[in-house]
Amino acid sequence: MMPANDTPLTEWPLSALAGQAHLAPHSTGFASLVLRLRLALRRDPDPVKRSLVEQILTAAAESEQRLIDQAQRIAELEALSTTDELTGLPNRRAFESFMAADLARASRDGHGGTLAFLDLDRFKAINDRHGHAAGDAVLCQIALRLQPAARATDCLARLHGDEFVLAMPGATRDQAEVRLSELATRVEKQPLRFGDALIPVGISYGLSSYDGSTDLPTLLRDCDHAMYIRKQARRDD
Repeated sequence: MMPANDTPLTEWPLSALAGQAHLAPHSTGFASLVLRLRLALRRDPDPVKRSLVEQILTAAAESEQRLIDQAQRIAELEALSTTDELTGLPNRRAFESFMAADLARASRDGHGGTLAFLDLDRFKAINDRHGHAAGDAVLCQIALRLQPAARATDCLARLHGDEFVLAMPGATRDQAEVRLSELATRVEKQPLRFGDALIPVGISYGLSSYDGSTDLPTLLRDCDHAMYIRKQARRDD
């Protein structure tokens, strides 16, 4: 047990001092102890107890730094686990987490949104003709071109390969159609450069609106189906 607040450091038994080392650095009890020890250290001449107090304070500082380093590392690992390594966009895990939260929100307030599923046209041909390095460069450049279309409340993510999604909370299907149509037109008007090659790239997309009763697998299936129909129509033109 710690001595009373008015007990001089010289009257603290060594066991009482040593017994405080188990307190967590962020705990209220530990913060209070550190403050009292710092004040007592200024006026207590006992060299043995002063040495023990200094050891406790040093251990506290080291523990504090370890906790800070650990928290930073955890944050870095969490960011890596939700980020697509190639493009820097959120990955499937981040997208699924976002949609779980937004579908729950839609269930509560009744205001849904629209999901877009985007797929690059003839991406396999780009890899076959220019190589996989060119394909990776195309994906990175497409990611950069898609980002301006995403609002702060949206989630733009890369799912896999040349598949991207754009979740638009609060957007109607008509509003999403306007945004995606303009986006696809801008992408197609500007071929992507890789070395000396100019690579034309097209985007096909499918849309599906959601509300609180929608589940994500169904939503993705509907978007993918709508995208496939659009892609086939573009090939037939």
